[in-house]
Amino acid sequence: MIYQHDLSPATSVSMSVRAGHFYDPQECEGLSHLLEHMMFLGSRHLPKANSINDMVESAGGAINAWTGTEFANYHFHCRSTEIKRILPAFADMMRLPLLDPDTLNKEINAIEAEFQFKIKDDLRRLYQIHKETANPLHPFSKFSVGNADIFRSLPECELHAALQQYHAQYYVGANMCLAIFTSENVDDVLELVSQSFGALKAGEEANTEWPALYTPEQLAVEINIVPLQTARRMIVTFALPGLHQDFRTKPLNYLSHLIGDEGEGSLLAYLKNKNWVTNLIAGSGIEGEDFKDFNVSFQLTEQGLANRDHILQALFSFIALISNAMDEKWRYQEKAHLGALAYQYEDNPKLQNIVCDYSQHLFSFSSDDIKLFRIVIDSFDKEVLENALSYFRPDNIRVKMIAPELATDTVCRFYNAKYQMRPLSQTLLSQLCHPENIPELQLPPPNPYLGDDYHLTIPQAENLTPRLLLDSDYTKLWFAQDDTFHSPKGDLYVSFDTPAFSDDLLAVAAKRIWLAALNDYLQAKYYRAEIAGLHYRIYGHQAGFSLHTRGFSNHQPKLAGQLLETIYEFIPDQQHFDRLKAMQIQSLENALMNKPTNRLFSRLSVIVQKNTQAPVDLLKAVKECTYQHMRECLDNALKGYYVECFMHGNWSEDEAQSFAEKLQQQCTNANAGPMSRAVTALPVGDALYHEVTCEHEDAAVVLYLQAPSNSLIDTAMCMVLEQMLAAPFFNVLRTEKQLGYVVGTGYVPHNQHPGMAFYIQSPSHAPEALLKEMTSFLFEQLNEIDFYRFYWSTIQKNLLKQLEERDLSLSMKSQRLWVCLGTQDLAFDRNAKLADLISRTSFQDIQAYANKIAERNVFGELVLFASGKFPSMDVSDDKKLKDLALFKKTTQYFQ
Repeated sequence: MIYQHDLSPATSVSMSVRAGHFYDPQECEGLSHLLEHMMFLGSRHLPKANSINDMVESAGGAINAWTGTEFANYHFHCRSTEIKRILPAFADMMRLPLLDPDTLNKEINAIEAEFQFKIKDDLRRLYQIHKETANPLHPFSKFSVGNADIFRSLPECELHAALQQYHAQYYVGANMCLAIFTSENVDDVLELVSQSFGALKAGEEANTEWPALYTPEQLAVEINIVPLQTARRMIVTFALPGLHQDFRTKPLNYLSHLIGDEGEGSLLAYLKNKNWVTNLIAGSGIEGEDFKDFNVSFQLTEQGLANRDHILQALFSFIALISNAMDEKWRYQEKAHLGALAYQYEDNPKLQNIVCDYSQHLFSFSSDDIKLFRIVIDSFDKEVLENALSYFRPDNIRVKMIAPELATDTVCRFYNAKYQMRPLSQTLLSQLCHPENIPELQLPPPNPYLGDDYHLTIPQAENLTPRLLLDSDYTKLWFAQDDTFHSPKGDLYVSFDTPAFSDDLLAVAAKRIWLAALNDYLQAKYYRAEIAGLHYRIYGHQAGFSLHTRGFSNHQPKLAGQLLETIYEFIPDQQHFDRLKAMQIQSLENALMNKPTNRLFSRLSVIVQKNTQAPVDLLKAVKECTYQHMRECLDNALKGYYVECFMHGNWSEDEAQSFAEKLQQQCTNANAGPMSRAVTALPVGDALYHEVTCEHEDAAVVLYLQAPSNSLIDTAMCMVLEQMLAAPFFNVLRTEKQLGYVVGTGYVPHNQHPGMAFYIQSPSHAPEALLKEMTSFLFEQLNEIDFYRFYWSTIQKNLLKQLEERDLSLSMKSQRLWVCLGTQDLAFDRNAKLADLISRTSFQDIQAYANKIAERNVFGELVLFASGKFPSMDVSDDKKLKDLALFKKTTQYFQ
């Protein structure tokens, strides 16, 4: 399938192969995953390992793959002009991989590192329990990832022969579907496909007939699971046939729309009022060509855990409401209208994701049908909807209970997770078959935010860059129109700098709880606006908090005004405070369970940004925060603040002026100046070390190099050198030296102050060894930067493409302009200046700058590490950063 587009000068390609883990041999679970890794390590005409990756990157793109249940998928994107060079190489990789036995051991190590990386991931543990409680005769029950123990249980020659046989059997024309989105001429690309894949063997279609996913004994059951994180959840799974494949009526979309409703009268609103549930998600779950799990997932409170039978009864009471309202066609048509609007005015469609979906759909549908998948068709069919709902029965459910205190009797393979499966009681099943009517439960009414007027405002030349409509010492409103996207949408930002919410840790904790309670209160009140394309977010930042609304412009200023009014008036009661405080404690406790690299990068932000706090410190403060303290902090915060607003999109100047006047009327207590977003000036010449205690057994190290200033030259050079070192850092330390699964680099600015980060997480090496390898590689490369002279032209082109790339959506443009306002880039041309500088940069300039960094007396250095199961680093006390609060009080800052 080849589809021509004009969204960008790029081509996206996806090859789906019916060769997922369902086809793994019983004696070698994970073989398909191992083959996916081996496919990138050279082909007949490109024998060098990862040469396809280098080729695609040189064409301004990226290549990747994944192995799923029924399918493996290989995909890439590149500049359209390069497709003639890339597609034949891609075909060579798919047809004629070398599968060199000399590389096998390294890839086994890579998969083992990946396995170890996820060994304490609750989602992965839950997935394994799901497999073990499904039909053992169904291939879903196989372990999909593989690990070193499995692969090395076979002699290496047998494992290599199994890979070759697997590729020969499944990587053939009968099991492959190709989809391409391109800006090139379709006929030319079609001819290129024919030339590239013409020699592909036809082969035989793989088996697609499987037994039932669940046996009768595995339905109407309760599965208790003990998580590692502090979590209380209930997941109710309805076992369905492949109803998700109905792209005309989309019955499951409709049912998830109703069950997952968050407005007043909804199942979620009822359960939240009971203090049983904090969140509900409907519709997710595993799926294949002929099976589908429809999950209704509840985030529970402690009371909710004790009332799980009542929650189930409420769920089935709501399902009965849906069943009794099947004749109400308007509700289905409204859902179709909402979907059509979302599709018509879609922002920045993710072409790579879509092309991957299309290549897989080609196994079951014609290309003409596939083009209709994303278009919501008003195809109300009562029989189809009733048939779908007929599977939503008590005898067809699996109830997963996830909480620390549950009884278990089994330990799952590979992940050591404890669980227990037992039948639901007949008494409960009988109650669920005849649920009581609950008057508080109601199906959603007509959506008041769904309008017909989505007209465009003609932009004026003087409003195409942000300008001040309101300018005082304490309140500013910037306004700009858009002439790029011609969309009836806009973005509105209102930022509050609130000194009283930043005084100390307790004040930050009070802000955090109040914001959580505020968003919780608003959820039901404005859910209808959300699903009608009017989105809002109220979130904390280091100087206070912000309101951001986006979407259709017609009702947005009104919504923003209502939200601002609520911010000034809303005060949670004690019960609401207690519930949201408990949620924040759980969230922060779970943050402390994050993987080591995540923890280190989070701590990096805390150290470098003056008003950012560590989760471990915030957790203590949230626990100590009382209702009275939250009230006092809130009162003080709203008595003195600074407000800055930005309105960008499909509004006239008169509409913006009207909103500015209303903002000024509402912000009567704006009487403070803007707060500093200062960045720590890390010491130069000698690294500072900071250890983060993690539960995970892996060791991890992040080496952060901070530029001496935020000048254009320091910013450009950080971007250039990070790009230059990224691929060799990964190839040497991960692929060749096998130090860990998570290895990488990043350009990491803080408040626009540039820096570079290099990181490794390892199950096999102590942090001291990791840092030694990192620094020796890094400073050796910087001293020998001349080696990269050949690559400079390609890296330069890729960076210029990134900097000169147009905004992909109206919201992206709004965000970019908002960031420019925050950094005082009032010419809105920093990217253009960076691009100009990089275009004029010679390799000699880079060489000179790299040599200065290598001398280690220009950049600030910070080493963050987690020891895991290994000994800590041997670091002298004068180089250790232990007391963050003291450090922030005494250190110097970039202003």
